[in-house]
Formats: sequence, C-alpha cells, structure tokens
Amino acid sequence: MKFKTSLGKTILFLATILVAIAVFSPWSANASENNVSVELILDASGSMNGLLKSGESKISAAKKAVEMLVKEISPETIIAFRAYGHQSHRKKKDCKDTQLLVNFAPLSKNRNKIISKANALTARGYTPISYVLKLASEDFSQQTEKQRIIVLVSDGKETCKGDPCVTAKALAKAGISKLVIHTVGFGVDDAAKVQLECIARVTGGRYFSASNAKELVEALSTAVETVSSQKTETIIVIKEKAPGVLKIINPDITGHDVIDAETGKNVANISKFHTSVKLKQGIYNVKVGAALWKSVEVKSGETTVLRPGRLTVKPAGLRGAVVLDAETGEKQGSVSNFKNSIALMPGFYVVSFGRATWPVEIKEGENKLLRPGVVKVVNARVNFINIRNTNGEIVGHVSNSLDHIPLPPGNYSIEINKEQYKFSLKEGETKIFKLKRK
Repeated sequence: MKFKTSLGKTILFLATILVAIAVFSPWSANASENNVSVELILDASGSMNGLLKSGESKISAAKKAVEMLVKEISPETIIAFRAYGHQSHRKKKDCKDTQLLVNFAPLSKNRNKIISKANALTARGYTPISYVLKLASEDFSQQTEKQRIIVLVSDGKETCKGDPCVTAKALAKAGISKLVIHTVGFGVDDAAKVQLECIARVTGGRYFSASNAKELVEALSTAVETVSSQKTETIIVIKEKAPGVLKIINPDITGHDVIDAETGKNVANISKFHTSVKLKQGIYNVKVGAALWKSVEVKSGETTVLRPGRLTVKPAGLRGAVVLDAETGEKQGSVSNFKNSIALMPGFYVVSFGRATWPVEIKEGENKLLRPGVVKVVNARVNFINIRNTNGEIVGHVSNSLDHIPLPPGNYSIEINKEQYKFSLKEGETKIFKLKRK
C-alpha cells in the first residue's frame, strides 16, 4: 500500500504506533501463549471531525489506521473494539456515549467486524474517558487471560465528570488480573497530553504522540525500546518521603483553586501572590477560569509546573465576545472592552462575536492576541443595519446607538437602504461606511 499524501503519512505513522504496541507488547505473535487479551478504544467524539493539513478529517485517518493495525498483528491476538462519542451529538452532552462494538475473540474471527464497525463510525459527541475506562475494565470480566491491555486513542481530554487518571489508578490498584493502559494522543493539546500520559503512567503503560510525523517516528523508536521490555508489574508503590510542589507560571489575577482529584476537596489556592504550593503526592485538578485542568500529578520531592495560556481580544467591543470550548461548546468565559483578557487551559476554542466565530488554539504558556476587524457606520439613522456572512446569515448589526462592531477577518456584506454591499475585513482593519445626511 502506497501513501503519497501527508494524510497517508499521518495514517501510516498512527497505525505504525498501534502496530508497534502490538508487536512489541506481550500480546504479539504468541498472544494466546502469553495469556493476554487487549481492547482497542477509539475516540469518535466531535473533535475528531477536525481536519489534518491535507484537508482530511482525523476520524478518517483513524479508521484507516485501525484497518492497518488489524491486518498487521497476529491473527491469534485476543482483541475487542470499543468506541466513544459516536452515538450522540455534543448538544446532548451525553457522558455515557460509548459502546463495545466487537467483543473479545481471536483476531482471525473478528478482523472484518472491527474494520466494518470502525468504518461506520461518525464523530459526534463528548469525550467521557473516565466512564469509558470503567466499562472497558468490566469488558474483561469473562476473559481468562491474566494480562489485560487497553489501547486508548484520543484527540482530546476528558469532557465529563471524573478524573481519568484517578480512574485508571483505581482500576490498576483493584488487582483484578494485570491491567495496563497504553494511550495514543492524536493531535492533542498540552492539557490532554498531560492527562493521557498520567493514565498510562499509573497503570504501567506508555504514552505515544501522533501529533506530527517527526514526533511519531520518535515515539515509535521509544516504543520499540521500552514497551518490549515492560515488566509484568503494573504499579510500583513508593512510600511518600516528602511533599511535592505545584507551581503555576503567570497565574491569573483571580487565582486558581487546587482540588484533590480523589477526594474532591479544595486543598489550596495559587495566585499572583503565592505562585506555588506544597502538596502531598497525588493527583489534582486545577481551576483555570471555568475549566478544570485534570490529572495533574504531583510527585514526592518534585515540582510540577503548569503554564496556562491567556487570550486577549482588542478590540472586544462593548457587547463583548464569548469564549467557547471547541469540542463541547461550553462557555469558558467572556471578554469585552472593559475586561479584554482571559486565562485559559491549553486547548482549542471558538471566540464568538455574536454569530460570527473565530477558532483559536491556545498553547501552554502562550499569550495570544486576537485583533478583530471593525465595521463602522457613520450617520446611521435606523436601529439595525445587518451584516451578513457569505452564506447570507446575519452575524451582527450596527445601529444609531452603537455604530460599530468587531468581527473576525473574513468576507461579509452589509445591508444599506435595502441593498447589499460586499466587502472583506482584514485582521485589525476598520471598515467605515459613511451614509449621506438628507
């Protein structure tokens, strides 16, 4: 099979990681002899509709990667296939959207079923990782194999209640056979990466990055060297000798509550006046604006550093703009001319100026400035002068009381005296329409 496009390379590298886990883990050519069963879990949440540089969607690439995986590994491998986020649109906020699509059986018997079920997936909903991991562990209940392995592929972080790292830790501690979770981050942001790394680490698994070709090659090399020699013990218990430190670089002026992820109790607050705090070893959630930065692991005698991002919008307008989580659509905060800056977790967001939206990625520690264009009408004599996008939808309006509006860069039209005037708006540009006085 030849891959000539960048999409093909992405698919190949993602599949290669999965195959590497298969080949160099205990569930390889002699899976049945090694007494191992594996469950592959694929993210089909709404964010998997995101496009790669080639213009193809993540979900399409992931489907092809799954097909390559099941064609490469041993037909004796005992494997099951589960997906999540594929049944309900994100508007339903369905935190139980997951399904075991193919039950455990030798790959020789369920290979075609897995390919068929994967190809039929539609990316739609939420990312309920904690709930999915609990159900996945229960899927193994009828399996007699001593070693149980989960391979979780995700392009985002938990969007429901619960902390997936705490869940993974509890499952590993339960001691029902040997459970190891390997995680693959497919184009994830920094916060999601921390979460997926934590899930793998507390179960004795490994995290693999599928962000780009270079990182995927490096991850594959690491997988070859480390996964093949992985010990059968899933957890090494270390006695706590000293507290760890949690530090936030450039914390928000409103501060950040620190919550023990296992107890749900608020244990500290970090602010500009106290940028770090000593904590016992454990897993924590940190409040950043309206969101929780989950699966923050603090180790004894070590310092864990978080770097929230910051979004500034100039001008934000008197009406302001709303910042939404790109995957869930949940409001994360708002900005206006009175407060034009907001602290955010690393991730993907949508800034909504009325009905006009501006997608944006905030990286760890980044200070991102958005400079919307401004449409201004001089001598407006009516209450509403509508502004439309290229689809003819009204995205905003100006009036005699508020004669200007900020909008994302793009192509628009304005309705003046029942006529439409098309125009383009650049970032930071002010477009003035001057009406003649009668």
